[in-house]
Amino acid sequence: MLLALAVGAAPAAAQETAQETAQETAQEATPEAFEQHTPPPEAKPSRWSVGLTAGTYGPSLRALNYALNTPGLVIQQDPNFLIPRNQDLPVEIRDVAAPDLTSTINYGIEAQWQLMPRVSLVIMTLNWQGRSQVSDTITMSLRSNLPPVTVPRTARYNLNINQLWLGWRYAFFDRPGQGSMFFNLGVGGVSVADMNMDSLIKVILPEGQLIPSFASISSTEMHGTAYSTRYGLGGEVFVSEHISVGFHVNYIFGEMQKFRVQRFFPAGFSELPPIPPDSTNNLPPNVIPTSFALPEVGDQLSTAQIITERETAELARDVHDIVLDLDGWEAAFTFRVYY
Repeated sequence: MLLALAVGAAPAAAQETAQETAQETAQEATPEAFEQHTPPPEAKPSRWSVGLTAGTYGPSLRALNYALNTPGLVIQQDPNFLIPRNQDLPVEIRDVAAPDLTSTINYGIEAQWQLMPRVSLVIMTLNWQGRSQVSDTITMSLRSNLPPVTVPRTARYNLNINQLWLGWRYAFFDRPGQGSMFFNLGVGGVSVADMNMDSLIKVILPEGQLIPSFASISSTEMHGTAYSTRYGLGGEVFVSEHISVGFHVNYIFGEMQKFRVQRFFPAGFSELPPIPPDSTNNLPPNVIPTSFALPEVGDQLSTAQIITERETAELARDVHDIVLDLDGWEAAFTFRVYY
């Protein structure tokens, strides 16, 4: 009798236990219970970011720098070389030797679109400004009725390179919300270069001379474009959910084959200030021979070895076009904002 009661009670107890377990499972499966047991998602930046870059870029510019600082090798479009010559102003003095073009900190803007967790499309700009300057004194013959004068001369060279990059960024190490390291592949780049070559001369004469003191400025403007590529590495660290700081190092490849004259402003020594009307000495100006044609729009930047045949004649030999070599390392810090 007791055995029968025990056997009958066992299925009932098992059924009650199963019902309680099902109720607990149903309670745990509710949305409220799921939110309580699920850990919060990791912070992850959105798909867009913009950034400001500041760093350095060292384009090679081998041919241009070599022409600037090598005595006897002239840039034919350089207004300093084109100063009217005289017996005291041969090519060795007109073609002043200048130092290499150098730059300071460069700035740029970056926009990034995260296509996939590790792959992003990047658009970036870079501006590089190089400068070279040297000063000396030269002897000028202004008129046949005036003795030669020694005047200060400043030769100035400014090169501005703007680059636009379209490329890919692949994160080979990625911790969402913390930081990443990536490859930079700048497969599509355009480089635009503008250069000014200036010759500044200030003629200061004693009072009472037939010609008043005056300043003369001559300038040649060059322009060119080229295709460029770049490859490198970079990384970033998030300082908050939407702000990161990063650093990258790239090597840029590119050559500007066509670098042409855009404008030329002559010094105007052939049109000296007029003699005062009350002067009794009206001797004509001293005739100074011109050996080379002035630059014209479309002329390619070129170098030459100048040979002096006689006092009034010079010849150009070994004429070569100058190719702007844009190869060089570029490194910068980046401040990015994700939104």
